[in-house]
Amino acid sequence: MHETLTHQLEMWHEFYLLIGTAGVTLTGLLFVVVSLGPRVVAENQATGVRSFISPNAVYFTTTLVVSAVFLVPDLSPMAIGALLCVGGVGSLGYLAYTKVHQRWLRNKLPLLDWIWFVGLPIAGYVLLIVSGIGFFMQAGMSAHGVAVALILLLVIGIRNAWDLVLWISQKEHKQ
Repeated sequence: MHETLTHQLEMWHEFYLLIGTAGVTLTGLLFVVVSLGPRVVAENQATGVRSFISPNAVYFTTTLVVSAVFLVPDLSPMAIGALLCVGGVGSLGYLAYTKVHQRWLRNKLPLLDWIWFVGLPIAGYVLLIVSGIGFFMQAGMSAHGVAVALILLLVIGIRNAWDLVLWISQKEHKQ
């Protein structure tokens, strides 16, 4: 099975290279966005702006790290599965630790924002964990599950970063 997995991952090489590059590029752009509104970010206690920034950085970084893991030559399915499971559980733990969902609850955000800021990220990380279990079980579609999860995290990060840009520009305009 290891040779089959190695061959399968070689076929995905460009995908992981592209996704990893997108993740690191979008992380850099997120820092640029934050630097455009430093006064708004500095008021983080009043605005809760970190509820926007930090999770997006984690989504983009997750795509980078997972892509890098998949580009490591000759990694066993067990190692890949373990890394995906640990990373997915760690990311869910991060979301629980930062209590992002509680901030959204206090601010009484609309359902659509709940979906984008809470529901879909949880779904993406759960999919990474399920895919990691799939690698342990040597399931053929595990790589596809990882691909869907990474694309989902990128799209979530892009959408939420755009929301952040609009919000910061509105705050800056009012000041």
